[in-house]
Amino acid sequence: MRLRQKIRLKFGQAMVNGLSLVERGLHGVSVNVFDPALTADPYPFYNRLRTKAPVHYSIALRAWWVTEFDLVQEVLRDKRFGADVRKFPEQVKKILPDLDADQRESFEHPSMLNLDPPDHSRIRRLASQGFVHKFIQSLEPRIRLIVGDCLRRIDNDATFDIVATLAKPLPAIVIAEMMGLPESDHARFQAWSEDLIDGTGTNDPAKVERGSAAGKALIEYFRAIIRSRRGNPGDDLIGQLIRAEEAGDTLSERELYNTCLLLLVAGHETTTRLIGNGAYLLLKHDLWGALHDDPARIPTAIEEMLRFEPPVQATQRFVLEDLEFHGKHMKRGDIVFVSIAGGNRDPAVNDNPDRFDIYREKVAQVSFGYGIHLCIGASLARLEAKVAFEEMLARFPDMRLCCSEPHWGANPFFRGHEKLLVAK
Repeated sequence: MRLRQKIRLKFGQAMVNGLSLVERGLHGVSVNVFDPALTADPYPFYNRLRTKAPVHYSIALRAWWVTEFDLVQEVLRDKRFGADVRKFPEQVKKILPDLDADQRESFEHPSMLNLDPPDHSRIRRLASQGFVHKFIQSLEPRIRLIVGDCLRRIDNDATFDIVATLAKPLPAIVIAEMMGLPESDHARFQAWSEDLIDGTGTNDPAKVERGSAAGKALIEYFRAIIRSRRGNPGDDLIGQLIRAEEAGDTLSERELYNTCLLLLVAGHETTTRLIGNGAYLLLKHDLWGALHDDPARIPTAIEEMLRFEPPVQATQRFVLEDLEFHGKHMKRGDIVFVSIAGGNRDPAVNDNPDRFDIYREKVAQVSFGYGIHLCIGASLARLEAKVAFEEMLARFPDMRLCCSEPHWGANPFFRGHEKLLVAK
């Protein structure tokens, strides 16, 4: 890691902590992503923010926060907000000095997650071919077999960790098979993915360095995979993308690597958290038995899990032009944090939003995003979670938590349990 980056990380958290106190004194509310209380339970913070200032400028983070459900959707569909930071020289000037040559190449050729139309539309159209709803639904028998294999491994155990036993391996195996990746590589790319996620939203130099190394390792991994499949790409997701890249006018080589990395990481990290968070919620609120007795409610319960404990807590946009947004003047290049967690708990769209209720008639949530960046893997994640809960509920009707307050991960933008020990 470069010295400049280490110095900035060292003093960044102290500066945010200090400015957060000033911000609270001036406005009666602040957001400090480094506050341990936010990690433990972020929702009181977002509730206060939504009540006092649904469009709030944080002087601590030098960014806007939007927390009302309707405003969250508005930002995500409004063409005056974009995802591509490369359009803003002042932002790029801050980022580039910390990047080595390989990181700079990735930055200059981002995945569709960080692109605006027309490039976003071009890459999304290619990647979406592997996530057609009819094809995803055809995977259910295979997903059920994988779940069964995972759960049979703990047949003789009185207790087990849901995250390690099922929530991590299931989506990793499924996305790896869809991409045509060898089973022997699962443990490696799972570890890289976790380090990559842990390296975001943190000022811990060790985590940032591990995340950077993991990103490079994943790119090198896909470079080798793609090189070995030139001339015989196959019909899986990677094969489809290779053919598009070789056509020469739809996908660059670096876009190919970054798209593969995004599909792999996003294809299992979010679902891992959905299954772990959902199981915790059912058990904590004594609803495991109720869902066991009424399994037809599982799809609705999954929507409520997504609403109540979204795996991704916030996403980021940039203001593309000077504008007025609900009485606030925003300047071109301003950062806007779109609070998925805050929007999901908005009482204007969900009655009694701080109550976890699997009998809720209508669940309003934006946990898979909204607008043109709506997650292409949403139907796959829902299917994997549905099968996982169907099988766990059928096999373990009396399951209970072994620890009343399991440990939440420290990342303020990705919420989930590192482990979830339960008794059968």
